[in-house]
Amino acid sequence: MRIPAATQRRRSFRMRLWSFLVIELLVCASSSLTPVASVFIEPAAERRCSGRACNPRMGNLALGRVLSTRSVCGFNSSEPFCFYKQTFAPRSRESCPAAKCGRCHAGVPSRAHPPSAMSDSSFRHPDTWWQSAEGATEETLQLDLETEFLFTHLILVFRSPRPAAMVLERSQDRGRTWKTLGYFARNCKEVFGVAEGSPVEEVGATCTSKYSGAFPCTRGEVIYRALSPWHSMDPYGPAAQDQLMITNLRVRLLQNQPCPCQAKHPGAAVLPVNHYAVYDFIVKGSCLCNGHADHCEPASGYQPTQQKLNNMVHGKCVCRHNTAGDHCERCTPLHNDRPWQAANGIIGTAHECQKCKCNGHARSCHFSRGLWLATGRRSGGVCDDCRHNTEGRYCQNCKKGFYRDSSRPKTAPDSCKLVMVKVMAAHDKGSHAEVEVKVKKVLYQDPHMKIQRGNISMYPESWTAQGCTCPILNPGSEYVVAGHEDWKTGRLMVNTKSFVKPWKPSLGRTLLHILRKHCNRW
Repeated sequence: MRIPAATQRRRSFRMRLWSFLVIELLVCASSSLTPVASVFIEPAAERRCSGRACNPRMGNLALGRVLSTRSVCGFNSSEPFCFYKQTFAPRSRESCPAAKCGRCHAGVPSRAHPPSAMSDSSFRHPDTWWQSAEGATEETLQLDLETEFLFTHLILVFRSPRPAAMVLERSQDRGRTWKTLGYFARNCKEVFGVAEGSPVEEVGATCTSKYSGAFPCTRGEVIYRALSPWHSMDPYGPAAQDQLMITNLRVRLLQNQPCPCQAKHPGAAVLPVNHYAVYDFIVKGSCLCNGHADHCEPASGYQPTQQKLNNMVHGKCVCRHNTAGDHCERCTPLHNDRPWQAANGIIGTAHECQKCKCNGHARSCHFSRGLWLATGRRSGGVCDDCRHNTEGRYCQNCKKGFYRDSSRPKTAPDSCKLVMVKVMAAHDKGSHAEVEVKVKKVLYQDPHMKIQRGNISMYPESWTAQGCTCPILNPGSEYVVAGHEDWKTGRLMVNTKSFVKPWKPSLGRTLLHILRKHCNRW
């Protein structure tokens, strides 16, 4: 019999794709979960920093690092030298002891006096020193650090008489620019043109004669304090950071002076005593952590010495308070709900970074000052690159085309699903099967069809001359389904030619691409 053209068109129309569905075949299952008791012991470092500001220990920044100088005694060959061991100014009737003499040679370890002798342990090696070449009128002692540190004070212990004039300088940009911290001179007006205690113009540093006397002829000290002990300042605040932070420290020795004992000994004027010599170059300071760490590890660029030192002050902070960076200068990627702040070193407030509320669907967030102000400074975090088919400031919404599975927590990776049909019941009718389903979401259907959310029946085609043609649907699994409507009965049908795939998140992008390209959706 010939089928009318109108009927053929109607059949073709009815066989069009009717929907994309995800179905779930439910199965009752039980599992026993045995509770496991666990005890978490907080590390000591966490306890010290928990809820309050913390800072790494102070130490000698020069210890274990290399100091540089312009010259060294006996660089090319053996060189004679003399010095006076007068450790105090003699009284009028007392006489000075005679000079002690020896030879130095940089190539002979027992006679070498390299710059590294200034930065070794003053307790383990109290009698090692650096010495300049004989006849040096000016010298430079420089400490180059691998990163930024906090510097609190400097102690120099001289083996030779202290300089008649010297300058202390620091750099905060790895030696590109320098700022003077202090002037030291026996006569400040004569050498630097300023009265003692008065700041030098534009620089702001003052001059003192306290540490420039010729006596003692050995073991004389020069001490510089970066902060006055009478001045209260938050060590993590911007003013203190500007004053204390260094990457390089430099001492310029501008004028040497003889020991006064030399004039009391006939013939001593020709002795080789015209040099600088330093026992210890001690730079007290700590790792720069903004109050968010209590210990540090080696920073990038650190060059370890051959000596194994337990008291080494390293430069990379082991950050707490949800902070990150070599100096804990920023928040960790998922803790930007509030602006980063240094801790308060006066009252001890930690100013911890706060976690963004991304519901477990983002690996990072960024801080928005506009949102921060709009919420009355309560929350400014915006989640980045929401995953698991979510979107929104907090990844709190499902993307278009996805729905929220109320049986799953909002933080679950599979809480947003493409579509969902719950199988309520299945009936074997002999010639066919009938499955009662609850449609939760319809991604696409023919405009002339009216599939709605709710309970409907779906009919897998069971048997044909070729055998079983029904798709395999396992209880407890989810599927993406594209079937057709039977043109005679109006039933929603699926068979082996239908699109029936077990649901997995990777199908989401593929289906959205198909819908956009072929179905003019989204």
